[in-house]
Amino acid sequence: MTFRRATLAALALLLPLTAGCGLRLDEPDPSPAPPSEAEGVRQREALRASAYADAAPGGSEAAAALASHAAEHLAALGGVWEPWPDGDGPVDEDGLPLHPSPTADVGPFPDVQGVLGSLAVTTPEVCAAALAEQDPGLATLYSSICVSRTLDWDALAAELGMPGPEAPAAPTDLWTRDAELVRTLDAAAWATDRQAAAARAAGSEGWQALEAQAHRYRELALDSAAANGWAGTTQDPRQPSYDPDALPDQTAIAAALARAATAAVPNSSDRGGVLDLALSSGLTARRADVNLEALPGIG
Repeated sequence: MTFRRATLAALALLLPLTAGCGLRLDEPDPSPAPPSEAEGVRQREALRASAYADAAPGGSEAAAALASHAAEHLAALGGVWEPWPDGDGPVDEDGLPLHPSPTADVGPFPDVQGVLGSLAVTTPEVCAAALAEQDPGLATLYSSICVSRTLDWDALAAELGMPGPEAPAAPTDLWTRDAELVRTLDAAAWATDRQAAAARAAGSEGWQALEAQAHRYRELALDSAAANGWAGTTQDPRQPSYDPDALPDQTAIAAALARAATAAVPNSSDRGGVLDLALSSGLTARRADVNLEALPGIG
């Protein structure tokens, strides 16, 4: 009986404390469950996209493009998760939410230089998420955001006359199971061979460099075709010839490879090499004044 009286006394003391929180002992804990690691990454990227979408461009065309792209990234990520979107969550005795709305770990930005500094930190992190994510759809989305944000970072840095991202070295070998990337690499080799032949016939400089580039593209396509057992079979995505108007120059080839490689990341054993191909190709295209879409490789 003594133990029962002590327990009842403890409960009696506890009731006034919980009353101020608007909670009842017979109600379940209203606190949101902790997110999974994967959801934590998605929420982080959604919050960052929201912060970049709200960044004032301050007359900067590159910052305005970043904000526009970030708004599309936010939508593709499914938006920011709110535990109580209607504002009806539990409150403390002062009426303040026990679980306030989540906020980004970047922004607000005082100026475009602040945006640039933030991109240098967050862009490598979303690229790392693309390599680690096991869900193919999310891996593709993170890869696309990685490429898009890298190109926006590069454009903003160039506009401000400040250092931007370094282009990764294009891979010298590659293994992907993505047939579209293998076909695009082979088409790039075919088109570059034609450009080399035309340059040589015209006596133009650079034809040897084009020949060497065609050889590199062809070897990358062959690596994966052979590794997948496609060579010499009906599954081989490579073709004897391609539309000569589809890839008229090296800039068009770079843009096509950026899109194809971005989409191929989750279907590749060498994710890092494929993402490097997407980034190096995308930066080549951007620096030749080709603006890729907000989500390259998707849709």
